[in-house]
Amino acid sequence: MKYDKIIFVCTRNTFLSPVAEAMFRAKAPSWMPASCSRGLVVLFQEPINPKVNLILTKYNIGISKHQFSRQIEPEDITERTLLLTMTLSEKVQLLEMFEGIECVYTVGEYTGTETDILDPCGEGEEAYSSCCEDLLKRIDLVVNCIEQECNASSV
Repeated sequence: MKYDKIIFVCTRNTFLSPVAEAMFRAKAPSWMPASCSRGLVVLFQEPINPKVNLILTKYNIGISKHQFSRQIEPEDITERTLLLTMTLSEKVQLLEMFEGIECVYTVGEYTGTETDILDPCGEGEEAYSSCCEDLLKRIDLVVNCIEQECNASSV
């Protein structure tokens, strides 16, 4: 397998990346790479956004593994780590923070959907639900892309 770990990355690690991680763990077969989520700017640990548990309950997905935000660190990344950011600006920031890292994509780039996933911070519940619906579709695509890569490498 090309990757042994997937790190979902957003700015503060309090909403989008923990949701993406939880969705991936719920959707991905057990043979797929381990996953975690990290933030680019985590000055101190913050609890996840309270709306996360509420929204994920609708999809029967738990997030017990992730309770507080965590900063991405150099030791999190190996040559076999797939890094998936929510936006192009987060990808650029990640590349600037860690020179020479590879396998960095936005979720949109990796899945061929090309658009950023924007945090609905401060908006109503409908915006959060819509964001999660979009993210769930893209996580399904992430799982499909990894399966295709594995099938192609085993040929």
